Amino acid sequence: MSRTNLITASELRTEINHPSLRIFDCRHDLGRPEAGRQDYMQAHIPSAVFCALDEHLSDPVGSHGGRHPLPSIERMERVFSALGIQSGTSNVVAYDDAGGSWAARLWWMLRYLGHDCVRILDGGFTAWKSLPGDTEMGSGTPPAPAVFRAEPHLGMRVDIDKVKGRADGVHLVDARAAERFRGDNEPIDPIAGHIPGAVNLPWAGNHSASLHLLPVEQLRARYENLHPESIFYCGSGVTSCISVLAMEEAGLGMPRLYTGSWSDWISWPDNPVATGD
Repeated sequence: MSRTNLITASELRTEINHPSLRIFDCRHDLGRPEAGRQDYMQAHIPSAVFCALDEHLSDPVGSHGGRHPLPSIERMERVFSALGIQSGTSNVVAYDDAGGSWAARLWWMLRYLGHDCVRILDGGFTAWKSLPGDTEMGSGTPPAPAVFRAEPHLGMRVDIDKVKGRADGVHLVDARAAERFRGDNEPIDPIAGHIPGAVNLPWAGNHSASLHLLPVEQLRARYENLHPESIFYCGSGVTSCISVLAMEEAGLGMPRLYTGSWSDWISWPDNPVATGD
């Protein structure tokens, strides 16, 4: 099966000078929001542009919507135009150093807006550095503005009402680590636990020890028992995107994403919370 959502480091090296290529460095650290940009300044893939989770891929935090609220379609059009993404023609590659768990947010947003030519660098920046070749330092060349026009697939996302009203048999999948799902440990959000009725398939289980996505047959074995209209969530709708990608890579279709995720769910005080397995 062709892995249409991934590109290897060696494949990227052969495409690096293609005029339609747009590379985005999406490295991030929840505990140190400035770390991603600092890492980019120290070394990045040539011609890559830094794409910040908080600045480019999220709206400001409000009362609801989670810790990384999804921007409006109009704002995403403006952001992606300013980043030099031409809708329909730009060949986008996104990478990070965490198994694609940050870069997949950009992947998901572009797919949501109808831009299908977007791939994750499998193995991330580590894979790039493992091959002969150069990296760059500093802020890089600012992208030339482009024109991005969205053709959104609105069915790819759900809000809290659709989570509550999901049909019988539709799985609600919590992609956070098991200890956060159970409520044993919650290092980020003010309330521990999970949405009642959810099952736990941590996003980190999609990867090998080298942070490459697992082979298709292993991903299929992981997700094949899920309903094709399953809803995925995590802490804030970011890291669960790599699980959405993994399920599609397995040939099982594109599940839906609860973009506000756990941090939105608990922003409504009347919502129930479950703990344990």
